[in-house]
Amino acid sequence: MTDSALSATAEFRPLPTAVSGVIALVAAAVATGLVAETAAQRSVLAVALVGVAAVAAGGRLWRLGHALFGAVVALCGTLVVVVAVGEALSRPETIVGQLVLLPGILGLWTLAAALVPIRFGRRRLLVDAGAALVFLAVVTSGVVRGASTPALVGAGAATILAWDAAENAVSMGGQMGSEPGTATARAELVHAGVGGGLAVGAVAAVLGVSHLGIDGLPFAALLALLVAGVALALVAHG
Repeated sequence: MTDSALSATAEFRPLPTAVSGVIALVAAAVATGLVAETAAQRSVLAVALVGVAAVAAGGRLWRLGHALFGAVVALCGTLVVVVAVGEALSRPETIVGQLVLLPGILGLWTLAAALVPIRFGRRRLLVDAGAALVFLAVVTSGVVRGASTPALVGAGAATILAWDAAENAVSMGGQMGSEPGTATARAELVHAGVGGGLAVGAVAAVLGVSHLGIDGLPFAALLALLVAGVALALVAHG
């Protein structure tokens, strides 16, 4: 093997790609926002999103060679998320409001931590845990708050898209690396666009079923139909 080949091998870093990571975090934020119905919930979520964005930015700064500054930014972002968690436990007027908001905030932070471009293990476990926490917020909102069907179905679809984009960020980064010169953005956008189209189709189908006027059709059945439709479409896609 030549010296240049050895150098290229040494520079390869199987870290999550940026574009899919951003798409995943935006989709998770949309999902959480759709089930944050009160003004208190939305204000707490806004604080949490600032912290999550700082964690993601700190990881990117670390990757670009500003390790100390990036670590400080990520740590400050985590502290902001901790403040938001405290607010989520105290500001919403009811326990129900707290149960809806808390897993969403924790899920957003977990996804951000999973997608920072820093080398560590068990990244896919964090992706699964983050998406599961966001989905728990959606399910809790549907079960105990009786949120509107369009909001819940949209939030469920956004959660699945967040998981799919995060998995794609980890998978593509593992195969091609996350170097600035690696041309993955177009493939990531195409993947996200196809996934988004499939999700929109599944949402339209579920909302169509909900408007058929079938007596006794529970929220759980609609959500299960949505999850099954989007999941099967994503598997077929990819």
